[in-house]
Amino acid sequence: MLKNTIILLMGIAGTGKKTIGEAITRQDNSFRLAHHHAWIDPVLKLLGNNASVWWSLDEKGWNALNQARDVIFNTIATVCSKESNFLITYEMLANNPYHQEFFDKVNATAQKRDAQLIPVRLICELDELLNRLTQQDRADFYKTQDKKLITTRFANEKVFFSYMPHEFTLDVTHLSPEESAKQIIQWATNVQQESKL
Repeated sequence: MLKNTIILLMGIAGTGKKTIGEAITRQDNSFRLAHHHAWIDPVLKLLGNNASVWWSLDEKGWNALNQARDVIFNTIATVCSKESNFLITYEMLANNPYHQEFFDKVNATAQKRDAQLIPVRLICELDELLNRLTQQDRADFYKTQDKKLITTRFANEKVFFSYMPHEFTLDVTHLSPEESAKQIIQWATNVQQESKL
């Protein structure tokens, strides 16, 4: 059984990070989901009416988002039981300095609680990615549904590489959330077992 593990779900917007995270919590209720929109959206909703508010954020707005993030990470690092496992989601792209900073924050959080960090790169073919953008719950959160933006991002960007030895890349194009969750849990279990050898 997994213990004191942090799984970081990374992928382009629309990949299904939250949905897969929810499926993992259903399959293993020791996991707590720290979905980034759960701490981002309360701030964004004070600043605008929809996802377009992202493009109007100034330095003070970004600082507010980072403070919200840091409250979550500090709680995981210093308050939560070490019996618990966590899922953290974020759209993370290679060669993006802010996303490198975000990864470093997650890694520091894992180190503070002496947890096993497992980065998971979720990849998806473009047609399916664009199809997932239309799901209604994306509008309920402040998530982009801009197909042109995601098409450009898909063509020009890659999902973040952590270069950690137990990083997992999973193509979720043809997998259900439950199938994806099962594979991720199995990977994390194998990593934990290997670390005990």
